[in-house]
Amino acid sequence: MSLVLKNVSKTFDDTNQATLKNVDLEIKQGEFFTLLGPSGCGKTTLLRMIAGFNSVDGGEICFDDKVINNLEAHKRDIGMVFQNYAIFPHLTVAENVAYGLKAKKYPKDQ
Repeated sequence: MSLVLKNVSKTFDDTNQATLKNVDLEIKQGEFFTLLGPSGCGKTTLLRMIAGFNSVDGGEICFDDKVINNLEAHKRDIGMVFQNYAIFPHLTVAENVAYGLKAKKYPKDQ
């Protein structure tokens, strides 16, 4: 499945100044992708929009050709690990990363 963002925008305050403005992006199935930028540039906001935790004010977020803007977060079948320590402190890094895959009962070889 690919992830496609088309002109995605997000505004948070009364000034209508966009936090994110017209973001276009395509991540194809199997690609490894990272977001890198200074604090406050919108990385977390974009990830929260993809995950369904923040609403989309403009544009479309799609899995393949299906628009998911209004799809509930728990129905998106994706995960997000926050930058703070909201992980399981008793597990290793590998065990934390693998947790979601185990919960979905993925075979070990995957």
